Amino acid sequence: MIKAIHHTAISVSDLDASIHFYRDLLGMTLEWRMDHRQGDALERVVGMKNVDVSIALLSGWGSRIELLQYHSPKGKPYPPNKLQCDKGIIHLAFQVENIDDLYKQLLGQGVQFNAPPLVLRPGVKATYFHDPDSMTLELVQYNELPHMTT
Repeated sequence: MIKAIHHTAISVSDLDASIHFYRDLLGMTLEWRMDHRQGDALERVVGMKNVDVSIALLSGWGSRIELLQYHSPKGKPYPPNKLQCDKGIIHLAFQVENIDDLYKQLLGQGVQFNAPPLVLRPGVKATYFHDPDSMTLELVQYNELPHMTT
């Protein structure tokens, strides 16, 4: 039986740059890092041959992000002209307090945003931004509990 979601994995081009982004800019904690993992079991699990990967696990706010830099095989870059509506494209959302201050702080660190935080509906303000590999991330602030309709 499934007990919980353990982590979200993101393939990255530069593990050090991504650790800096998620740890130093967003405030996650680096739990562990393993460089140049190889082996038959790993190749069988990921379904690829000649795997050489460095991995880092970060945690924060009850969630984990696993960053994987594949040295072999190299892989393709994140689609440059992607749209959020394209199939298979995902984003990761961070629930925050004081979205406007965090937006200004991250913008001052060179983080790229689509737009400043905007009100999406009463009590909900959000903005999309991008990690070093252009993966879409979201900051969302709820001024009241979100109401879901069925």
